[in-house]
Amino acid sequence: MVRVSDLDYLPSDEYWRLGHGADWGNRSNSPSSKVFFKFQNNDGAEVTAELEMRSARNAGISVQGELPEPVRTQFRGPETFFSGFIPGISGIPNVEQKNSKRVVLKACSFGDSNVYLRNALDLLSPDNLAQIETWLNPLLGPVRLKVKFDERTDFDINAEAEIDGRLMPLELLGTGYLQLIQIFCYILLFKPKILLIDEPDIHLHPSVQEKLAQSLLQIAGAQGIKIIMTTHSPFIVRGAPAGTNVVWLADGEMKTEDRTIVELALGWGAFGKKVIVVSEDATNDLLKKLIRQWPELERAVTVLPGRGYKHLLTKEEAQELRSSLGDKFKVLVHRDRDSLTDDEVLELKNSYANEGIRLWITDQSDLEAEFCDPEFLSALTGQPVHTCENWLTEISIQHQVPINEQFARQRAAHNNELHSAGGSPTNDEVWAALQHRPLKGAKGKFIFKQLKNKVPGNAFSEATIESLVAYPERAASLKANLEDLLA
Repeated sequence: MVRVSDLDYLPSDEYWRLGHGADWGNRSNSPSSKVFFKFQNNDGAEVTAELEMRSARNAGISVQGELPEPVRTQFRGPETFFSGFIPGISGIPNVEQKNSKRVVLKACSFGDSNVYLRNALDLLSPDNLAQIETWLNPLLGPVRLKVKFDERTDFDINAEAEIDGRLMPLELLGTGYLQLIQIFCYILLFKPKILLIDEPDIHLHPSVQEKLAQSLLQIAGAQGIKIIMTTHSPFIVRGAPAGTNVVWLADGEMKTEDRTIVELALGWGAFGKKVIVVSEDATNDLLKKLIRQWPELERAVTVLPGRGYKHLLTKEEAQELRSSLGDKFKVLVHRDRDSLTDDEVLELKNSYANEGIRLWITDQSDLEAEFCDPEFLSALTGQPVHTCENWLTEISIQHQVPINEQFARQRAAHNNELHSAGGSPTNDEVWAALQHRPLKGAKGKFIFKQLKNKVPGNAFSEATIESLVAYPERAASLKANLEDLLA
């Protein structure tokens, strides 16, 4: 049994919650966590060390396992740290009092490790500080570190950095500088066999993120350590040298070790998602607004912009996208309905029918039309539904000519796409059918623009729509398509 007070690192006082999917118990058949370490000697022979952790019957952690003699020195010793953990940093306090080495080493892996960075640097030798400067140079340029503490006169540790000839206190450095200084400091302070780095990309410029993986590989080789790093950054993964083990973990399970798939998923913004929605539109704020109606669905969806219906993702391109991502994602292609008839909509949807692929065509003319509905307008403006209906009627009457002209252009485009050999319905027939829709054949984008001027008090705009939380559910067919793909 290991007492809590003896632990060098404890992420939470409620340590029993460290189990994946279930809290640790204190019986032999209760939930626990198991860790396996595999070592290989110069002859290629493999040695495995293993341990199992669960709650002790009294306060503490019960640890059982096997530690073969050849690797015991890797784990045990008064100055031996098998692993070091870097929790990340978000700024440091203006002053920092000197603490004992024991306090500093234990605190460095806690969530408030930022308040001990000067202490950690003060434990390093001048040669170690010079090594940090060397490691920083290819990433951030020349940096000189100066750390001073005189036990006879000082209460606080004085730490400064010189950049471009200018000396400044450590607390004035950007968080990216502090993040890298912390990482490199821990490598030299703990001299771990394994270094765990949690999302170092958070405060770093993309160009530095790409360089970091290569720098860490070189440092790991020189220091004889292994590095395990978590990230959501496509730049980190892209910059990782050949031979780096890239693993995609989700919900405690390994999804793939194929680096190409991971790179593509991150690049497409699909990491941790299950459905990729490829939009017709270049701007997708309204589409995202609709998806946010259903939080459970939103968590599984990423939205990618398009370039208009003439450049809509084809079925073949959607299949290629799925294949390139290891068939781990479903694809929903969004297209505006415009002036399509019900039969034309059905034909287009059927043309995309394939496992894991759907074509979603808006219920109304386009996405904007969903937000021009009288009930939505009433929820947005606080006006009665009949007032909102009057706004729409007045706009339709006042702008009948441009609405008709736009309809004619759309039908010409639809006929060219779907009825090049003839056989299309007449414009009059289509127009008559559209009169049953809320906007009666008008394009949502056009009505949306007119409502900005029509609705009093600037109550109708992209900003007011974005801020509206409670309103009648819109785009039911979008929800149905997403649920179908996620089933």
